Amino acid sequence: MIGRLKGKLVERYNQRLVIDVNGVGYEVFVPVVVARWAESLKVGDEVELVTLYLMQMEPGRATPILLGFRNELEREFFERLLSVPKLGVRGALQLFAVSMATLARAIEDNDLKALMRLPGVGRQRARELVATLQGKVAKFALLVEEEVPTPEIVDVASEAAEILQSLGYSRTEVQRMIDAALKLLPKPSSVEELIRAVYQVQREQRHENG
Repeated sequence: MIGRLKGKLVERYNQRLVIDVNGVGYEVFVPVVVARWAESLKVGDEVELVTLYLMQMEPGRATPILLGFRNELEREFFERLLSVPKLGVRGALQLFAVSMATLARAIEDNDLKALMRLPGVGRQRARELVATLQGKVAKFALLVEEEVPTPEIVDVASEAAEILQSLGYSRTEVQRMIDAALKLLPKPSSVEELIRAVYQVQREQRHENG
């Protein structure tokens, strides 16, 4: 079992990180909330994650998957989410799109409207979350709220990355371009605005080199 990884970030794409540990690249999938935190990292940065190794059950096969979290509490909270019927690993990764405190409070308070604003959550799923976890996540609801980038910024960056890849750029090139553009424009309001920022950075770099 792999319980923790510490190494250098070599690739970051949406909810997938690749971490080099002594020459071995580990592919780690992370919840949305951790993916937003990882936006602040650069390729080459040292990163340490608490991990959870699972078998993803699919029709006719079982696929191993390594999940990453910033701390033990996040891993424990994620394991609680996995107890919700039919949610599954990928569903839990998407659902964990807000802080533990925010999600836990919505569950403990039976706030179906707040839960239904989360990715992939309809009324029935919201009810299942409350029925399964209410009374079991109170300690997470008491956590001090952390400041994380909004889901909209992550979605805009992901869409922009897909567009740039479709234009022929590699994932590594795309990540560098997006990172540079977000430094220039930390809170893009749309994909188009972020793409313009990418172009502006590229234009400035051409002028500097030319």
